[in-house]
Amino acid sequence: MEKEYTVIVHNREDLPTIEAEITASSGAGPIPNRTVDVANPRLGSKVQTHFMLTDEEAVALEADDRIRAVEIPPDQRDDIELVLNAYQDANFYRGSQSLNNEVNWALPRCIQDLNSFGNTQDWNFVKNVAPNTGFFEYGLDGLGVDVVTQDSGLQVDHPEFIQDGVSRVEQIDWYAASGLPGTQSVNHYRDYDGHGTHCAGIACGKTYGWAKRAKVYSQKLGGLEGAGDDGGIPITDAFDTIRLWHNQKGDTATGYKRPTVVNMSWGYQGTASGNPVSGVYRGSAWNFGDAGYTTDNEVWATSGVVPPLGQFRRFTSQVASVDAEIEDMVSDGIVVCIASGNSYYKSDIATGPDFDNQVTMSNGTRFYHRPGSPYADTALYVGNIDSAVQLEVVDGVTVYHDRPAASSVRGPAVDIWAPGTNIMSTASNFNNTFNYTQYDYPDNDSFKIMSISGTSMASPQIAGIAALHLGNKPWMTPAQLKAVLLGDSTSVISDTGLADDYTNSTTSLMGGTNSHTVCRYGKQPLRYGGVPDNTLNGFIVSQNGMAYQHYHLDASTSTDIEGATIIVTLTTVGIDDGTLVPYTITGVQAADIQGASLVGNFNIVGGTASQTFTFLQDTVVEDDEIFKLTLDSQRAHVEVTIEANTT
Repeated sequence: MEKEYTVIVHNREDLPTIEAEITASSGAGPIPNRTVDVANPRLGSKVQTHFMLTDEEAVALEADDRIRAVEIPPDQRDDIELVLNAYQDANFYRGSQSLNNEVNWALPRCIQDLNSFGNTQDWNFVKNVAPNTGFFEYGLDGLGVDVVTQDSGLQVDHPEFIQDGVSRVEQIDWYAASGLPGTQSVNHYRDYDGHGTHCAGIACGKTYGWAKRAKVYSQKLGGLEGAGDDGGIPITDAFDTIRLWHNQKGDTATGYKRPTVVNMSWGYQGTASGNPVSGVYRGSAWNFGDAGYTTDNEVWATSGVVPPLGQFRRFTSQVASVDAEIEDMVSDGIVVCIASGNSYYKSDIATGPDFDNQVTMSNGTRFYHRPGSPYADTALYVGNIDSAVQLEVVDGVTVYHDRPAASSVRGPAVDIWAPGTNIMSTASNFNNTFNYTQYDYPDNDSFKIMSISGTSMASPQIAGIAALHLGNKPWMTPAQLKAVLLGDSTSVISDTGLADDYTNSTTSLMGGTNSHTVCRYGKQPLRYGGVPDNTLNGFIVSQNGMAYQHYHLDASTSTDIEGATIIVTLTTVGIDDGTLVPYTITGVQAADIQGASLVGNFNIVGGTASQTFTFLQDTVVEDDEIFKLTLDSQRAHVEVTIEANTT
C-alpha cells in the first residue's frame, strides 16, 4: 500500500534530479521502477518533496547516497508529539518585591560579563526594579529587523507591541505573502495558550524584551494551539512560507534585505513507560538488570538515560525532514534560534562519544543523546540559565556563578546559554491550556503578564539580541552572527568539566561549551536602597543607583599586510561625551606604526571613537605579528594579524 513519504536530499542541487528520476516511468537501483505520484511538491522547499511510496520503496530509496532520509511527514506520525519547551514555577528570583512589577531579569544580566546578583537570599539590592519605577536604557532597539515567533500564536493587541500608538505587529497572510498555495485560518492571530505571546515579549517587548522597535511577526504552528483553539499552519507549510516570504523581501534603505530572525521554542518528543529493555552505551551493549543497570538511578548515572518524569519517560525525537527545513532556512540567510528542551538530557554532536548511544524501550529504540528536532548545527541551539546561582569559593573569595537550570538540555550540541528561569514577560488573556498564574500588566490591567521557565524563555533572549546585531549590521550572515554571539559570550557558568556526570544537572555542562550570552549593546541603571559599594564587577556604582558601562572594540579587518591601514572603533554605552578612554598596544613595536605610539586615548563623542593605524614595512622581524589593542581597564581588546610583506 502506498503512503505519503517525504524524500529529503543532502544537497539542494540534487533535488530536481531525484524528482525527475522518481516520477519517471522506469527506474534503476533504489529508484522505483514505475511512475511515482507526487503527494506534495513542496514548492517552497529546496531539499524535500513528498511522494506516494510503498514502505519497501521508502526503505530502498534511503540507500541512495544523495538522499538524507525518507520518512512519514511529522504531522502524520503518531509516535511523536509537538510540545512547548516551558514549565510553570511559583517562585520568582532575580526580580522585584511586587510580582506584577517584575521585569525580565536577563536584561541587566546579559549586558554584563560576570554575574552581579547574589544568592537567593541576597538579591534585595535589585528588587526595586519595575517597569513603572525603574528604567532600561539601551544602545540599539532592533529597528529594521523582522522577528518571527513560531509558536502557539500571539495576542496581537498587547500594549507591549504598540509603540507611540502604532502596533509593531504585522498580521500577514503567510500564504499570500509567500506565494505558496493555501488558505490561512481566520483564527490564526490569537493565542489560547500564552506561550507564544510570552516568547514574543521576551524577544520584542518594549518593557520585557530586547528588540523594542523590531517588527513583530507571529506564525501559529499547527499542533501548538492552546486548548479550544485552532488556526495553526501545518508543519509541512510553515517553514516554506517563512522562507519564501523572506526571499521575496526587497532591499531597504540600507541597501540590504530586511533581516529575519525566527524563534522556535518548541520541539518533538516521544514518551515511554516502564523500565528499559536494553541499550548500547559508547559501543558496549547492556541489558536492564546487568551490574550498574539495576535501577533507574543506576541507569542514569552509568549511561545517561534519564528516569521517568512523572508517569512517563521523555525522549527528544529526531525528525530528519524538520532538521532539513532548518538548514534550508539558514542557507537562505534566516537566523534561527531554537530552545534545546527541558528533558535533563545531554545532547551530543555527531562526532561525540555519546551521539550513537541508544536505549530500547517496549515501544521502540531511541538515540537518546542526539539533539531533538528542530535542530541544525548552523542554527543557534539555546540552553537555560537558572535564576538560582551557584556559590563557590575562588582564591578565598565567595562568588556567585551562573548555573544551568536542572531540566535544561546541555552538552556539545548546545551553542549558547541565556536566562530562561522565572522570566517575566507578556501573557495572553486566553491561557486555557496550562492555566499559568497571571498578573495585571502594570500600565493596563486589561492585559496580563506572567513568569514561566524553560529553554523556551532562553531562546527568545538570543533571538532578541540577534535582532540588535542585525539592526546594526544587516549584511551579516547567520554564520557571521553566530560567530559574533559566541565570541561575545563569557565562560562564567558553573561547570564540573566532566562530560559524563549525567546526574549532575545543576553544575555540569556535560562537555558542552561554557558560553553565557552577553549583549554588547545596553545599559541598565538599577535603583536600590542602602549604601552601595564603590564598584561591582567592573561597573560603576553610585549613591543614586548602579550605572552599567559597556565597551566594545572592532577592527576594520582581522588580517592585513604591512603597509596597510586599519581603523579600530570603540563603541560604548553609558559613557559621557568627552571621556578619554586609555589604551595600550602590544605585539608590535612603536616603529611599526606610522606616527603613533603604543599608548593613547579614545575621545568619546556620541558613544563612539576611532583610531587609524598605518603599518610600516618591518625591517627587523619577517614573521607575521599580532597587533593587540587593549583598553587599560581591561574591559575590551581587539587583535589584528599583520602578515609579513616580503616582496
